[in-house]
Amino acid sequence: MSPPRSRRAFLASIGLAGLTGLAGCSDGPRSSRGATDVIIHNEAAVSRTVAVTVTEEGGESPNIDISFGLKPHSTHTVNNEVIMNNDYDVDVSYTDDRRESRYEETQEWTDAGPPLHIILDDQIVFAVQIG
Repeated sequence: MSPPRSRRAFLASIGLAGLTGLAGCSDGPRSSRGATDVIIHNEAAVSRTVAVTVTEEGGESPNIDISFGLKPHSTHTVNNEVIMNNDYDVDVSYTDDRRESRYEETQEWTDAGPPLHIILDDQIVFAVQIG
């Protein structure tokens, strides 16, 4: 028969089990929500210069603030820069050889989850991926 465990040994094992159970949780709830993508599609037959800014509602600095060239019928993906389950303001503009000035649209992205697709053609369309 084994000797009975001391109270100190019992409490130490409970503490160790608790620390093991919490491993990986010290980053807080933000890390457990994950991140999502923003995918920009140029559906036009011309190249475009695109600017995208995504800012968390009430935030001071944007999560995404980029400008890039996008060839005709091509796609650009920004991976994992938007924390899920937050609200964002999305500002998109583009210029090309067909327009005299830039074209711009702003959209609220509420409770970000699935990727946001931004489709550029004669206008700017915002669509959240389903499935």
